[in-house]
Amino acid sequence: MTLKTVVKKGQSVLSLLSEEEKKKYIYCRIDQVIHELTYEFPEDGEKEIYFFDLTDTLAMKIYASSMCYLTAFAVREINPRIDIRIFFNISRSLFVKVVNPKNFKMSNKFVRRIEEKMKELVEKDIPFTRMKASKNEAQQLYKKEKLNDKVEMLKYRKEDFVHFYEAHDGDIRFVDYMTGLLVPSSGYLNKFNVRFYHPGFVVQIPRAEHGGEIPPFHDEQKFATSLASASKWAEMNRLSTVSEINRFIKEFSGMGLINVSEARVNNMLAELGENIVKSSDPIRLICVAGPSSSGKTSFANRLMYELISRGLRPIRISIDNFYIPKDQLPKGTDIESIDALDVDYFNKFLLGLIQGETLKNPIYEFKTGKRKFGKQIYLEENQPIIIEGIHALNPLMTNEIPDYQKYKIYIAPQPQLNVDNHTPISMTDMRLIRRIARDARTRGSDAKETIGMWPNVRNGEFKYIYPTQEYADFVFDTFLPYEPCVLRDIVIPQLDKITPADPEYITAQRLKYLLKFFIPLEINDIPCNSLMREFVGGSSFLDAR
Repeated sequence: MTLKTVVKKGQSVLSLLSEEEKKKYIYCRIDQVIHELTYEFPEDGEKEIYFFDLTDTLAMKIYASSMCYLTAFAVREINPRIDIRIFFNISRSLFVKVVNPKNFKMSNKFVRRIEEKMKELVEKDIPFTRMKASKNEAQQLYKKEKLNDKVEMLKYRKEDFVHFYEAHDGDIRFVDYMTGLLVPSSGYLNKFNVRFYHPGFVVQIPRAEHGGEIPPFHDEQKFATSLASASKWAEMNRLSTVSEINRFIKEFSGMGLINVSEARVNNMLAELGENIVKSSDPIRLICVAGPSSSGKTSFANRLMYELISRGLRPIRISIDNFYIPKDQLPKGTDIESIDALDVDYFNKFLLGLIQGETLKNPIYEFKTGKRKFGKQIYLEENQPIIIEGIHALNPLMTNEIPDYQKYKIYIAPQPQLNVDNHTPISMTDMRLIRRIARDARTRGSDAKETIGMWPNVRNGEFKYIYPTQEYADFVFDTFLPYEPCVLRDIVIPQLDKITPADPEYITAQRLKYLLKFFIPLEINDIPCNSLMREFVGGSSFLDAR
């Protein structure tokens, strides 16, 4: 909604809305700057105000941050000795687990108490008040409230002031630092579901891509297992928060963090190679899919050499070479969809190779939209094919090949990493940061252009990639804990070029705010075969340079 009106000094944005509208909107934009609805105008004048509801992506993020605040508030009221950590998790929800005391056992009864308390706080419509304090004052406050994770995080904040939120429920005062804006009060947070999900609980929240409603819960078991593994590894190595990563660098050096991170990738690749080689039936087709900037190209190369080291000789086939020629493509076809691919030809080509035929490898020229043919290829007996692309896990792409001859891999960065206990870092934001770095290096695209096209990329992922991830036999986490440190000084200067007048400014500020907490690292110590080289350059793989 857009409202053009004359405002007075000291008047709040909320006062411009009717009672029916006040809780419909989450935030507003005035003069290209986003504001909370409690924002008060500094002077008289005419203003054009844009209001955003939960169908907007940023509104959804603000709602998610507010739900983290509400959840922590509820837990603190029930038992102030309990510390929780919140992560982004399966089914696009929040996952909450107790990190202290260590011997705490989550139960359905406890989760129901949390849910009841959250609903009670929503019913009371408690204001969330934004406060400002000096770093020293904030540090003393956090120590008093026993928010030790936030005390540690303050060490890496360069500004000499801090914004935090406080809320009062009777005599109870709750204080918490959140990296983004919150809704004006708890009464805005009436859309959520809570479910026990051992060893913690899940909080489902509305999603913009679902029209501002809560999507159905899907127990994505393989993805959940991978996230749990990533979380356990991060906790074991004390790499779960920004301050822990920075402390690790100070104690073991940046090279130490790089080596530990790369060792984990090597271990996962070894496990994956073992699974493929020891399959009871010979694997003829290895399918690799994942969302944008997951590192698919470098991963496919690493996997190929892992399998070669185990006595196999895989070949790689690019799905991108099987687009329908432009002059044969039906008008209006979404080029991101499977309909833009020559699925029948792709199936026949794979089957022909597996049956021992010698075939010419197709090459699709994107400039001309035409297909030409390259060298002849031939498979030895039991020689596998690696295919990689966003539709690689779609059963239609490989329906000529029996499932027992396929091994399906879904890859994505899955950072179980937090700014502090109550502020999780988005997997999507990490991929966008990767893409900004890569696009500037390989495509000449600036950060403004990359951020501007990101919503279309995301729409394609929701349509064509996420629905197929549970087909995977193996979910591979491509996140490297050192990557925010490496990407920091590459991406922030690009984000600085985006001005307040640009629509992409809001996203740029959020990403910059996230990255600036990390100690910067140089790229020189990154191995040349690392997945990270696909984004920062210097890869030993020709197609990832």
